[in-house]
Amino acid sequence: MRIEIEFISSNVLESKTDKEKMDFILNKIKDGKILVVEESLSSLDESKLIEATMNQIDEKFHGIEVSTLRESNVDGIREKVIRFLGGKTGGLTVIGPSKLIKKIKKEPQRISLLAEVREIRRVRKWK
Repeated sequence: MRIEIEFISSNVLESKTDKEKMDFILNKIKDGKILVVEESLSSLDESKLIEATMNQIDEKFHGIEVSTLRESNVDGIREKVIRFLGGKTGGLTVIGPSKLIKKIKKEPQRISLLAEVREIRRVRKWK
């Protein structure tokens, strides 16, 4: 079994509406991909993503794991001005299906991720 990791430029998401962002991310995750987004998702975007995920959980889709690495002073005046002018403030976000991601360890300047694919054993019914 393979694990696919997709690296996404922040340009891909910035032109999308909130709903389009959530749909884009969740469709990739439902396809079994782990996403690494170039820029950190805002706290508001993270909460919207979690809310959208909760509405789609079923027997086949068990949810997501999210970890965001932000610059240390993400809510400072400098960062707000940069974002207001359309600039990027840095950071990254890792998002993946909870069925693949076994552990995410976040430290101040890095994220470690352990992913594992489990084989699904099918039970045969004998006739």
